[in-house]
Parts: sequence; C-alpha cells; structure tokens
Amino acid sequence: MMDNEVTQLPSEPDNPYDLALNVYLRGVAAILLLLGLRHWLYIAGVFQDDGWSLETMSNQWRFVTINLAVVDLVAAVGLWMRVAWGNVIWVYIAMFEVAMHTVFADTFGFDWLIVSFHVVSLLVFVGLLVMSRRHEAAVG
Repeated sequence: MMDNEVTQLPSEPDNPYDLALNVYLRGVAAILLLLGLRHWLYIAGVFQDDGWSLETMSNQWRFVTINLAVVDLVAAVGLWMRVAWGNVIWVYIAMFEVAMHTVFADTFGFDWLIVSFHVVSLLVFVGLLVMSRRHEAAVG
C-alpha cells in the first residue's frame, strides 16, 4: 500500500436501530411462514388424528385454520419485503390470535405460547420502532 492511499473502513449504518428492525422483522416473517405452513398441513390432512385435519375440525377451527393459513403467509411476505401492509396484517394476526386464545379460550383453548409470542414480538417491534425514530430525530 502506498503512503498516500487511505484505508476505508466499513462505516456504521446510519441508523443501527433501523438495521435491527429490518433483521427482527425478517425473523418474525420466517416464524409466520412456518406458522402458515403448519396450517396448510392441517388443511392438506397430513395429520389424521381427530381435530388435526380440516375434515375432523369443528366449524370454528376450520374458519380459523383457513384464515390463518392465508394471512400468516401474506404477512410473512409483507414483513420480509418491509412494506406497510405487512405490518398491518401482522398486527391483525396478533390481535386475532391473542383474542382467540384469551377472550374465546372456551372455544379455542388457552395457548400461552402463541399469546406470549405475539405480545412479546409486538412489544419488541414497538420498542425498536421508537428507538429508530428517536435516533432519526436526534441525528437529523
């Protein structure tokens, strides 16, 4: 290397919280993709136990399974692409499943894993979003 050449080091991202938000939402998208595919396994009848295939489900569970099979995958694509409608559909899914497993627990049962996943994931999202916006406001 010559004396007059300057070594360029990788610069830090303009907003590290924005980078964290992008990585986080892609992780949530991957999880929603798996959850959506799980519902498609039920629809396809891969599991033959009572209540685990569409033919043996109650009407309420059929509606929920078909709804989540579609919207989980759509939200996963939207979150991965980082478009606004992905966030909206994800919030819809979170509210839908939290209500399903808390308010309507008599019908659908209480699933603490799904409820806690949605509550914690939304709280982390809001925290990262607030930090990203504060950083943008402070910088410029």
